[in-house]
Amino acid sequence: MTTDATITNIDHLLDEVLKLSVPLHASIADFDEPGARYELAGVPGVALFERDHADVISHVSSSPSPALMEAIDDLRRRHLAAANVAEGVDNSHLPSLLMMCMFLVEPGSKGARHLRDIAVRPAVIAALDEEAGKHDPDLEPHDAALRAWTPLLAGHAPEAGVHPAILELRFAANRYTRYVP
Repeated sequence: MTTDATITNIDHLLDEVLKLSVPLHASIADFDEPGARYELAGVPGVALFERDHADVISHVSSSPSPALMEAIDDLRRRHLAAANVAEGVDNSHLPSLLMMCMFLVEPGSKGARHLRDIAVRPAVIAALDEEAGKHDPDLEPHDAALRAWTPLLAGHAPEAGVHPAILELRFAANRYTRYVP
């Protein structure tokens, strides 16, 4: 049963996702494609990777909650409008960007609580090919990376089959020490 409080909470989470995703659109704008329409073709996933001081990589993975996934088409539409993307343009990497942002804002996600400390670091976002997405990220000690995999079907070219759109948001540790007398 959906209540007004649940709807309000979901609306608030969607607004928070948009606050993060819209400013990041420039990082995926090269994938804006007039006349394209991408459809989810499976369950997306998000993973947080970290390398600790002992050079060990660990990760936590999850999928967004069903409540947020139900709103993904509306969220995509709202994101494209807020990012001033022309009507009739879709972006193959937008679902992955939205998945990462959902992971960051969803209160119950394992990574969200821990990521608040990491997300204040400088970050770089990059699209990965399918082969690179199969391997752990190459991290330096104390670095972290948030990676989203989204299986997509190009509705405008179904003969292409399903392919993953993979984005990685990498947070570098501060490598500069400050000397304070």
